[in-house]
Amino acid sequence: MGKGIMKAYDASKTKVKINVDLSIGRPENAEESAKLSSQIGIITRDVLPVPRRWKEVDEENGLAPGFDHMQLHMDVNIDDAGVKESLVERLKCSTRQKRYKLYLHYKKFQTLELAKSNKPSSYPDQNNWQLLCDYFATDKFKKSSIANTENRKLVRAPHISSRKPFTVRRLEISQKQLNGDSCDRIELYKQTHFTEKKGWSSKVAEENW
Repeated sequence: MGKGIMKAYDASKTKVKINVDLSIGRPENAEESAKLSSQIGIITRDVLPVPRRWKEVDEENGLAPGFDHMQLHMDVNIDDAGVKESLVERLKCSTRQKRYKLYLHYKKFQTLELAKSNKPSSYPDQNNWQLLCDYFATDKFKKSSIANTENRKLVRAPHISSRKPFTVRRLEISQKQLNGDSCDRIELYKQTHFTEKKGWSSKVAEENW
């Protein structure tokens, strides 16, 4: 999708218009939303450093280069405070997911030094990788990771929408499956806790429905 945006721009020399709906934090239009999500992923992968904590990403060293990259091919009003805040939240969430994937790679190795010398091939920044490895090895991070794992075990009816907000899933269901009709809470619950291939996410989820 990211390459598609660039090809479309190269062909028409017109930036892709993105209208962010502040009530849901992303475009209401499904195509615009998909294109923005793709661009957020590209920025997370290629532009933003992966911080130990989000507060390390400041305007100059993180956000500004990311927004500059976005505006090369997309027409999105980041001068609007609400729009910018929504985009920052999207970048924050995407970066958190990227850090977790890097942590899973880190866990494959028995020692810190071994992990540092085996950076993921898809991750270009060796210095950033080593900083993250040092962070993953701290007692503070280890305690936090254990606590998060235990908390996830307490969720008896997990949803299957990853980090996508339910407001967005409701809109997608309405547009793609219900021909624009409203998606009620019962249908939303089933769509976010059940798949035809795997069934319900848990026995409790099925009983709740």
